Amino acid sequence: MDGKRRFQTMNWVADKMGDPLVSEFNVQIFSKYRELRLSGKLLRNTRKQVVTPRTVNLELAYFRAVFNELRRLGEWNKNNPIENVRAFRTDEIEMAFLTHEQIHDLLKSFSESSEKDLLLVVKIALSTGARWSEAESLTNTQITKYKITFIKTKGKRNQIVPISSELYNELPKKKGKLFTPCYYAFRSARVSHQ
Repeated sequence: MDGKRRFQTMNWVADKMGDPLVSEFNVQIFSKYRELRLSGKLLRNTRKQVVTPRTVNLELAYFRAVFNELRRLGEWNKNNPIENVRAFRTDEIEMAFLTHEQIHDLLKSFSESSEKDLLLVVKIALSTGARWSEAESLTNTQITKYKITFIKTKGKRNQIVPISSELYNELPKKKGKLFTPCYYAFRSARVSHQ
């Protein structure tokens, strides 16, 4: 989730908790919110009828992170007010895979986009397992013959991933960033394809 969407989520949650002052925010306020959220009484998206424990765990993590960062910056000298709230145990989500036919259909859909870099970023993500931001932000220094080095990955490690000669030959040969941002074109193409 990007920062802007996380900020919007946190504002929505704060509103549903009654916009408590930071000095008033506590376990009871968050727990009551969480109970209402899981009961289905607080739906953010009218299309989505079920709120999962994973969703409220993410919201808990966002608020914990804010207080932890405020402490680190010296702006908050008390304990994190929700540090003792336990996240719900969740089952590991089964991995989903696209069929060859689904991949073919998606690539066809993306090839029709007016966003020139969209198809290639999608091919990189599909070929390497990279996250969208990792593929879209590639620079020429990360490309070597038949390999891509992903830096600043979620696991905080550089990863070198082999690629086919066909994909390597499609990559732009230019300095700096290889692609213009195209995530919104991806979202709109993906949504219209469903």
